[in-house]
Amino acid sequence: MAGAAALGAAAAIGATCDPYLIRRLQQGKNPVPLQHKSWVWQFSADGSPEQIAETLRANDCSVLVKTHDGVDWMARYDKHGSAISGPAQVERVARIFENRGVQFHAWSVVKGVDPVREAQMTADVLAAGARSIVLDLEGGAGFWVGTRDAALRFGDELRRLTPFGRVDISIDARPWRIYHNVPMDEFVGPTDAIWPQLYWDTFDSSGNLSLYRDHGFDAGPAGMTPEFLLDATVEVLAKFERPIIPVGQGATADSWMWERFVYRAWQLEQLEVSVWRHGVTPAANFRVLRDNPAGTEPERPRTPTPVPSTSTPTPAKSSTPTKTPTNTKSPTPTRTRTPTRTPTPTQAALTETPTVVSTTTPVP
Repeated sequence: MAGAAALGAAAAIGATCDPYLIRRLQQGKNPVPLQHKSWVWQFSADGSPEQIAETLRANDCSVLVKTHDGVDWMARYDKHGSAISGPAQVERVARIFENRGVQFHAWSVVKGVDPVREAQMTADVLAAGARSIVLDLEGGAGFWVGTRDAALRFGDELRRLTPFGRVDISIDARPWRIYHNVPMDEFVGPTDAIWPQLYWDTFDSSGNLSLYRDHGFDAGPAGMTPEFLLDATVEVLAKFERPIIPVGQGATADSWMWERFVYRAWQLEQLEVSVWRHGVTPAANFRVLRDNPAGTEPERPRTPTPVPSTSTPTPAKSSTPTKTPTNTKSPTPTRTRTPTRTPTPTQAALTETPTVVSTTTPVP
């Protein structure tokens, strides 16, 4: 009888609890250590799994590998022999990384064309060995084209298949892109954290600065800095009540910018960050991540940083321009295709979007 009473009490508590809190409790039973992460788009562009694992192990980072785009596995676009072709290949690639001491995480582009199938593929990736998966949720051609109802159906099916799996979303965090391009309210419910894409070089234009001002965020004389983007994003995303894991501009030429990015993120209680993307990130930027492990107080930047234009309290201690390749339209396979990208803003009607700096053309 006592056991039955305990089960009844647990059921009653569960019925009144936020599903997100229940997921966090379940996920906390097998916590994943905090680590900075590196996004991998295509192995043909970013390197082989073995090469990537060697770099990340040396810099104490985890990996995020793109597994699918909508309902297409990445092998449709990436002709590298290790490209993800289904759950069995996810399992093989996950072993390559995990056996080398690198935590394996995944990411995909969610489109809403077939929400049930996309949810099934997402759950399959988790079941095949990914510790978590991040959904790249952006509006425009090649990205989310579904309705709000499609978003709800995706979330319902996802949580039916994987009630407690770690699923996050990554977004273009410029306010006008969030408010008008994607169904954020519908996606936040079934997901666990938000990864804002914050590209200080790519977003550094008069148009973007003007639009930020129109939405209540003035960068001031310092302009488009890592600090400004982090501070503005905290305000924009506050209402969603999810942890924030910022995505920084890997291709930036000056590692000082990464020192500033990591330090300000820590001040805002964002204890891990990620880099878009692996194949264009200089070794010096990875060294900043290595020297400032996730979850620890980073070293102060080498020189004073600009005063943030938006003031956010600093928590008690416990807690030369480049272009970064961004997502473009989802690749249409051809016999002689040049890789194209798929996670960062591309067809922004009102803003500039990232321009590619490598021989390839996606985040995050």
